[in-house]
Amino acid sequence: MSLERMTKTALEKPALIDSMDNPLDIFASVRIQAEIWRLLYALSTPEYMEAWVQLPGTERVECHSEGRSFDRFRIDMFSANKKLGSIYGSCLLSKPNRVTYLWHKQPMEIRSRSMVEIHLLGGVNCCALKLKHRGLTKDEDRELYSKMWQLSLEKLRILMERINSEKAFAT
Repeated sequence: MSLERMTKTALEKPALIDSMDNPLDIFASVRIQAEIWRLLYALSTPEYMEAWVQLPGTERVECHSEGRSFDRFRIDMFSANKKLGSIYGSCLLSKPNRVTYLWHKQPMEIRSRSMVEIHLLGGVNCCALKLKHRGLTKDEDRELYSKMWQLSLEKLRILMERINSEKAFAT
């Protein structure tokens, strides 16, 4: 099967989670009917990340910029109004359609650091989001983040497509 056909087949599912190189690496892809620039904004702005990031076992998340930095953020996780912990990250927009996160559970903890690379491919109103989360060192982290990315990418797709359809309806 050609690479193009495999990619198209994979993108027909809402969010495909797979493991290829390292058994702890996470690969996900989703097709979203939205403009790439809107997705880049939602992926790189903490206030917008709060709308789509979903973590298993949490009732809500709050995303904040860290300090006065535009590229560092913190995701606080809550359940029953109790803080469960935080995930710290930094975001780098590179090349035309790529977002990279450095991701860790403890501030400045190098041992727990992983990397999330997101590539957006596509046209004007529809694109494929391809995600690779690598550098995980524990099975439980892989399980948590696999579920997180599956839930989060599906919510991102729903939100972006709702915005896209509302915009189309308004014109």
